[in-house]
Amino acid sequence: MSRFNGNNNSKTLKTAFDRANYKLNAFQPNDVQVVDFHFAEKTFYGRVNRQLDPVMVDEAYLRTFHNQDFRILHFVRDQFKEMSIRYQNALDLSLISNEDESLSQLKITRAYESPIELYKSTTEVFMNSFLLNQVLPNEKKIESFELFLTLFENYIMNRDLSKKFTLSGFMKSGESNIFNSGMALQIGSTSFSNDAQKEQQMLNSQNFSFYKNIAKQFGFSINMQNPSVLVTDLAHPVTTRFREKYELFTVNRVFEKHYIKTHIHDFDLLVNYLVDTYNSLIYLKPNLKEVYICNNKVKSNLHLRSNINKVNYDSILLLYIKIRNMEEFFTFSTQEVTSIHRTSKRLFNLNQESALKYIESQFRSRYNMKNGSLTYYQKKVKK
Repeated sequence: MSRFNGNNNSKTLKTAFDRANYKLNAFQPNDVQVVDFHFAEKTFYGRVNRQLDPVMVDEAYLRTFHNQDFRILHFVRDQFKEMSIRYQNALDLSLISNEDESLSQLKITRAYESPIELYKSTTEVFMNSFLLNQVLPNEKKIESFELFLTLFENYIMNRDLSKKFTLSGFMKSGESNIFNSGMALQIGSTSFSNDAQKEQQMLNSQNFSFYKNIAKQFGFSINMQNPSVLVTDLAHPVTTRFREKYELFTVNRVFEKHYIKTHIHDFDLLVNYLVDTYNSLIYLKPNLKEVYICNNKVKSNLHLRSNINKVNYDSILLLYIKIRNMEEFFTFSTQEVTSIHRTSKRLFNLNQESALKYIESQFRSRYNMKNGSLTYYQKKVKK
């Protein structure tokens, strides 16, 4: 009988108990290579840099492994290739079992997944829902793009806080995942959601002890939530040797050279989604009916709506700051948001990138103060 029975189909209380049982008892205290990627900043490992700015990997530095389509960062590819050779040698020498159903080979079944493609797919669903459920039913009230923005702001600011709208917010949410980092690989088909399967396929494997040790030797962390997932430990001495081949001498340099800060894309993506949705309204409802009273009679005129010729970037910039503030669980007061907007507006008139960089710096100053951050837990321990 399985010791671990948690799965996503369990009832809420049972799921909580079973998941706690798995987390506490599935691994040994000395399994330092097993990492809880649901704890503090580890939750967004590879999707934020060391300053906790949300980032995404530059795909120019991704490489395939052998003839497979799966891509990973070049130094992680080299690292895993060397580990695979050693693993195969152990199999050839019968140091580990060739008959093991799950770990008789290290075959990649999942690797890098584009975060921007995932973001676009979820955001397009969101905007289509907004168009159908909010815009079209209220189309008579939307006489201008500014009124459309007001409707959008009211709609999004009253949404579930777990839904993130900007790319930066998306990268720091449960909607993204470890495979968006370019640093993670999965071997086999073990599910994240089924603890009994993890036990059967991985924990009870004859080769699991060797697998844990060789992962540790080659600088890979094993994902506690799914032991078939390997994540490169950037600070590990062996990983350091592999990344130094690419002149990535520090962890910070990895993020500086091979990752892109997502805030530089946030504003343009926001503008595009807003303009596209408004233009969809114009296409679907080209005529705006204006009702008025003349000589005690109700009359109406039809006005032809037109596509946007000019966007008021100041309004959207303020909306962007409000959305980011919501995504960071309202870390700034209304007065502070107004102040950030005032400064960023001046910068925006000179250079858009400088304005977005300034806004990100303001939110960065609050990242370590939030509940659930590593700093938060360190302060609790000191108390």
